[in-house]
Amino acid sequence: MRHIFSLIIGCVFFLINLAGTSFAAFSSYPPAWINDYQNGSLKQAGFYHGVSFAEFKRNTPGYDDMKLAKDRALDELCYQLSVSVKSKFKESLSQQGDFNEQHVASSLFVSTRKTLSGIKEKAKWTDNKKQRYWVLVVIDRKNADRQVKQQKFINEVVDRLENKQDEILKGTKEIANILNRNMKAFDDRMVQLQNLLKTIENKTDASGENTRKDYANIRSQIEQLEKTRKQHLNQIENTQQRQNQKIDELISQNKEFKKLLYQIAGSIKNDYFLALTDDDVKHSGTSTSFKVSIKSDKGQGADYFSGEKIRFHVESNRDCYIKVIYLSTAGKSSKIQTVNTLLFPNTHDENNRLLAGEKKIIGKLGELEVQPPFGKDVITVIASEKQFTDIKETLRKAEGGYYSKTVSNTRGAVAFRGIGVVQPASRPAENQDPRTTTTKTATDTCFIVSHSK
Repeated sequence: MRHIFSLIIGCVFFLINLAGTSFAAFSSYPPAWINDYQNGSLKQAGFYHGVSFAEFKRNTPGYDDMKLAKDRALDELCYQLSVSVKSKFKESLSQQGDFNEQHVASSLFVSTRKTLSGIKEKAKWTDNKKQRYWVLVVIDRKNADRQVKQQKFINEVVDRLENKQDEILKGTKEIANILNRNMKAFDDRMVQLQNLLKTIENKTDASGENTRKDYANIRSQIEQLEKTRKQHLNQIENTQQRQNQKIDELISQNKEFKKLLYQIAGSIKNDYFLALTDDDVKHSGTSTSFKVSIKSDKGQGADYFSGEKIRFHVESNRDCYIKVIYLSTAGKSSKIQTVNTLLFPNTHDENNRLLAGEKKIIGKLGELEVQPPFGKDVITVIASEKQFTDIKETLRKAEGGYYSKTVSNTRGAVAFRGIGVVQPASRPAENQDPRTTTTKTATDTCFIVSHSK
C-alpha cells in the first residue's frame, strides 16, 4: 500500500493509536474468536479448545439449545485433544498389543470424553440472524496432558480396545459426526469466499493485466479449498452411512482443509483491499437490502498516472450518511503503519447526507492528484441510516484539514471505518427481538493503481 495522491488542500494529521477502540456499528458481527475459528486460525495459548454451535427456533436460545452447543464444543475439544496426543500413545499401546490405528483414534476420543476434567466455558455468542448459539470451551494444556499420561487413562484406552468394540464403533461414528458439524460451521465462510471471488472480479474490471494476475493466487486458493471441502464431505458421508472406519483419512482431510483455510486467511489479512472487501462481503449479509458503492471515475481498479486528477463516485439505494476513507502507508520496514484519512466529510464539505440514487463526487474540487510513490491504494466508504455520532468532534479536530488515524494492521483498518456510527446499544426490552435494535449500515471498497508517466 502506498500514498499515491496528495490532498492539495491543507491537511492536518492526528496520528492516534487505534488499540482498544470499540465500534458499535458492527456489534452484530461475530466476535473475533468465531471469525478466527472460521478462518482456521483460532489459537488459545496454553489451552486446548473446542468450538461448536446449536441452532434454535425461538427468538432466543433455550436451556436445551445452550446445553447442546456446550456438549458439542466439549466433543470438539476432546476430538482435537485425542488427535493431538495420538502419536504420543503409540509406544505405550504397542507394549499392550497390536491395535488398529482407526480403533486407537476412536478409543482415545471416547476415553477422553468420559474422563477429562477441568474443562471450562470461556465464551459464548448468539447469532440471531442464523439462529445459532455458539460456545467456546477450553482446558489448560498442562492439566489435560497430565491427565492423559496417567496409567489409569492408558488402561481405560486399552480396555476399550480389547473389550468394548461397540463403543469403538460408536466412537468412530461420533468422530464423523463431529467433523460433519465442524464442516457445517464453515458453510457461511465458504459462501463468503465465493462471493469475495465474484466481488474481486467486478472490482478489477478496469484493471491492467498485472493487477489481475496479483489476485489470481487468491482465486486458485479458494478453488482448491472448495475442491478439498467436497472431497472431505463425501468421505464423511461414507463413514456415517457405511460405518467405514478410515478415521485417519478423515482426520488428514480435515487438517488439509483447515490448512488451506488458514493460508487464505493470511492472504486476505496481508492485503488491505482484500481485507476490507472481505469485510464488505460479510457485512452485506447482515443487511442485503441496503447497498452503497464507490468507484473511481475511470472504473474499478483503474490505472492513473502522475499528475492526474482523481474523483470517486459514491451512490446508495437508501437515504443515508457516509464516510469515505483513504488508506495510505507511513513509516519504514517493520514499523510501517497505515494512515487512514477521512476524505469525506471534511471541513470544506461537511454535508455527508446522501439521498437514495444521488451520485456524490469525492474530489470535485480537484484536490486529489496522483503523486509518487506509486502503487495500489485503497478507498472505502461506510454508509449509515443514522448520522455518525463522532462527526462534529472529528471535523473539529481536523482544524481546517483532513482527519487521520494510524493503524498497524488490516483488522485495525476494518475497525476504523466503524467508529462512531451509533451510540452503544442499550439492552433490548425483554420482549423485543434483539435483531431489530442495530442501526443498519453498508460498506464498499475500491482501489486504484498509480504509475509514473
